This record gives sequence, structure tokens and C-alpha cells, in this order.
Amino acid sequence: MIGGSREQPMDAVVTETSTTGGNAGTSDPAPADSAVPLIRPRHFAGFDGLRAIAAVSILLLHTAFVSGFTTRSSLGIYTSRLEIGVSVFFLISGFLLYRPFAVSHLTSRRSPNVRRFWVRRLLRIVPAYWLALTLLAFVFHIISLGQGPGEVAIHYFFLQIYFPKAVFLGIPQAWSVCTEMSFYLFLPLYAAIVGYRRRRQGVQMGIELAGLTVLVALSLWFRWWSTHIPVITVVHGHFVAICYPHCSTQAPFSALMVGWLPARLDLFALGMLLAVLSAWWTERDGEPAWLSNRLMPWLCWAGAAVTFYAVGHLGVAVTPLFLTTPIQGIKLQTLYGIFAFLLIAPAVFGPQDRSLIRRLLQSWPLASLGVISYGIYLWHLNLINQVLSWTGDRSGHVSWFVLATGVFVVTVAISTLSYFGVERPILNIKNHLGWWSRSTTRSTESPDVLEK
Repeated sequence: MIGGSREQPMDAVVTETSTTGGNAGTSDPAPADSAVPLIRPRHFAGFDGLRAIAAVSILLLHTAFVSGFTTRSSLGIYTSRLEIGVSVFFLISGFLLYRPFAVSHLTSRRSPNVRRFWVRRLLRIVPAYWLALTLLAFVFHIISLGQGPGEVAIHYFFLQIYFPKAVFLGIPQAWSVCTEMSFYLFLPLYAAIVGYRRRRQGVQMGIELAGLTVLVALSLWFRWWSTHIPVITVVHGHFVAICYPHCSTQAPFSALMVGWLPARLDLFALGMLLAVLSAWWTERDGEPAWLSNRLMPWLCWAGAAVTFYAVGHLGVAVTPLFLTTPIQGIKLQTLYGIFAFLLIAPAVFGPQDRSLIRRLLQSWPLASLGVISYGIYLWHLNLINQVLSWTGDRSGHVSWFVLATGVFVVTVAISTLSYFGVERPILNIKNHLGWWSRSTTRSTESPDVLEK
């Protein structure tokens, strides 16, 4: 999800013929005993740079508010919307994790192994999160996980977004990690339904697009529906609705519902749409010519900039915890999704060795930050007060530049230790376990496809 690796995602480098003698993904079946042809791998070299942009935007969001810049500057309407980086992470997840499923649906290749998918997700997400949670709570005593083993377990098992008392404890920004974990459980099940019976490519493509449309519609419906549920309490022996019909404007209920996977599925679905389009064009005659136009990356990022400007003028509060009307919330998330879609598109389509934008995303500084972006996301917020104590400054009365620089340096150092000391060694377990020991000629997965 919110981390990076020097390994870049790519398609599987082989195709696999059907053991029943037919090619379920095309209209021209291949003989069962035909040679397994190699295919051109697709390399998405700009995604570490995108992760870096997303992680740093969240760091800047929090330091801008703590420094007081967001509330005292006219630019606060923009710095308060740097939370948009979370949407970028969600689209990245949707693209990278669904693409191998989309490729298998549109070709004869075997679907990704679900057990390996889930094991790799656990290896990627859990160790770094547990390390940060344990050190911050029990070694440095910076955060609290609640009282008793039950409340502590809620955080270790990514359940805090479902409990009003727990959602603001622990690592607050880890709510999105909980949502990601829900997505990891959901994705293979969704892929199994969509690809249950593979049909001709054109028909299967229609099914893919229809499925994603349903996901977006369900997400919007859930966000609207959740704002009209009465929250019931008992007063003097009588059941009383304490918020109706606009429960989204009543905390802490809104803090739960908007973080659940159903309320964020539209963002993941946009990333999955990129995956489907990428797989479709790669497996056919190639991308449309206009995607290779040298202006395409610039137009996409210009559109993203315009979208971000519009987000800043929706009239949403600049505080980190804000309440919106149902319509306002849907507008906000829709613009977040459009922004992330346009930001990511140049790293998916077109020649990746052309354009200054693509070279920027692949540059060493951004790519290196992308590798440790998961650690940056997990650690930065709880290090802000520590940096303030070192500088002697007070919250709300410090230069944003000074605070952001200090937090960035400390966070990068800790995240680097976390990645090379914990995250990467654990990911390398795959080289010593039987889960990945099968020949590449028998699998449609490259481990890189599942790495984020």
C-alpha cells in the first residue's frame, strides 16, 4: 500500500496455455502442447516517485497545521487539502494490485495465486506497522493504545476504524492502512467473481468496466446512506436518535463510516480502471497514439493542478478533523479521485523514457523516498512533537519550513532504518520459502506485480 520497493511492478514475462487445450481469453485458442511464448514485460518505473509525492504531501499537511501556517495563511485552504495524498495511495493500490488479475482475465494466463497474494501483503504491511506501533507506544511512550489487552489488540489487528474510542488512538493516520487491509481481503474475491467465466476479450472488457462502475456507484451510495442512519442511544429507558438525518456531521460517527472500505471503493476502482485499460491496450495492438503524445503528461498534471485548486475552494474547514455535508463530502472525494487519476496516468501510459515529468518521477531522489514511503507515512506525525521539543518551539508558533524540514530529516532517517532493517529483509523471506519456488513458466505472477 503505502510503502515502496526498489523492485518495480511488471507484467508476468510468460503466457500460459490452458491445460484443457483452449485459450479462454481470446477467440483464437492455442494448442495445449504449444510452446509457452515470452511477452514483452511492462515496467512502471515512475510509481516509487508517485509514492514519494503522496507520502511527503501528508507530512506537509500535518506540519503545516501544527506550525500554524494552515490557520493563519490564506494558503491554508490548499495546505489543508494535502490529505489528497491518501487518495493517491489508494489509486496506486488499485492499479498495481488489480493489474495482474486484469491481465489474467483478458488473456489465457492463470489468475494470481490468492494465498501468495495475501501472504505477500502481510509481509509488506504488518512488520513495519507493528514495529512503529510497538516502539511509539511501549518504548518511547508517544502514543496510547487504550486500556487492557483487548483495546491494544484492536490496533495490532487493524480494527481501530470500527471502534469510536480507538480511532483517534494509536497511529492516527493508520486509519488508511486499515482500509487498505480491507481492500486486500476484498480484491481477490471481487476478481474471482468478475473473472469466473472468461469470455472473449471484448465481452470480458465490458464485464470489467461494468464491475468497476458498480463499485463506484456502491461507494457513492454508501457515503450517502451512512449520512442518513440514525445513531441510537438510550435516554431514561427510551431509545433516542441522537443524529438524524445528517449523521455525517456528527462526530465520532463520521470518523468511522468515511474510513471504511465501502466509502473509499470508488478511489480504488479508479486505480483498477487504470489497470484494466493498461492490460487491455498492452495485450492488444498497443495504446492509442494520443497517449504517446509528448504533451500528454503535461496536460494530465495541468488537469491535476486545476483539480487541486478546485478542491481548495469547496469551502471545507482547514482543520485536520472536519465535518462536511453529504454533497460536499461526495464532491471532495470525487475531485480527490480525479486528481490522483490524472497524477498517475503519465506513469501508466505512454513511453516511460520520455517527458520531463516521467524523468522526475524516476529520478533518484523521488524514487529513493518512494522506497521508504511507508515508513514516512507511519512515523512522521508522532515525531512532530519530538522535533518541537528539540527546537524549543511551540505548536502554532513555529516556521512551517523549519518544522517540516526537521520532521522530514528525522522521519527519513528512521524510515530508512525501518526499511533496510526490517521491511526488506522480511520481504526477502520469499526467496527462502516454497510459496515462490515454482517455475515462472507455471505462474502468471511476478513477485514484483504484488509489490507496492
